[in-house]
Amino acid sequence: MLRIIGVFMILVLVITTACGTQSSGDGGNSEDFDQPQPDEHRTFTGYIAKLEDDRMLVTENKIEEEEANHEDLDDFGEKAGSAVYFSMDELDGSLIETLSVGDFIEVDHEAIAESYPGQSSALDVRHLDDD
Repeated sequence: MLRIIGVFMILVLVITTACGTQSSGDGGNSEDFDQPQPDEHRTFTGYIAKLEDDRMLVTENKIEEEEANHEDLDDFGEKAGSAVYFSMDELDGSLIETLSVGDFIEVDHEAIAESYPGQSSALDVRHLDDD
């Protein structure tokens, strides 16, 4: 009887230990490993390529406004580099009025959806010198 209880205890220990581990290999869910934690600062630096009523397209490389329509994503990606559409719902109206296509900016933002161009919400925007 003690032998059965001992085997049972070992099994319980092995199962609870295995349930508490998480794999970071290809077979595991590693989606959150490289994501900043909620209190970390997320920023994106780039050029405003397009302004719409409630969002802006910011690209790593400066592109012409006509090129910002990105019908051909391969061509657009080569020219623009990283690109993110930022919702401007969280920004102050007076700040939005200062934004223009071609401005070099730094955007504080929420998590970026994995698409191309990416998608996120802007929390703050700062104009930078384009040297």
